Amino acid sequence: MDKHELIETLRSAMRSHKQWVSNALALIEGVPLEKEKVPVNATECAFGRWYYSEGQKLKKINGIKEIEPLHDALHRTYMEIFAILFGEVNEPSFFSKLFGLSQKIAAEKREAAMEKYNLLQDQSEMIIKHLEQLERVITAMGETQLAMYLE
Repeated sequence: MDKHELIETLRSAMRSHKQWVSNALALIEGVPLEKEKVPVNATECAFGRWYYSEGQKLKKINGIKEIEPLHDALHRTYMEIFAILFGEVNEPSFFSKLFGLSQKIAAEKREAAMEKYNLLQDQSEMIIKHLEQLERVITAMGETQLAMYLE
């Protein structure tokens, strides 16, 4: 993988992460989501799949390891939003509630979920800052230097 491909892959991971975060707001607003958009754990979202596969090629570059605990915390917050809106994830009716035609979310639940969403946005911004810093580091590297990191 050359530098251009790596940077494009990194940008794609950032875009998928931002889309995933916007899904939380959609849930709070009562928009039903497809099963693929349910944040079961940190390794199953599009960003997590990238981070724990191709992203691991970057593990020798400063800053990449700091993303993992931030990403895990982000998923915990997202799951807290789900619990507020729909009850515990492991309840038998969780997915039927989530994928039902519509469910009116009580104002108090929506308010509590929005508080968590604000935290989620802060966590997301931290991840994006780390990824943007990683992009700057990669951009500054020569192809030979980058190849050493990707071995």
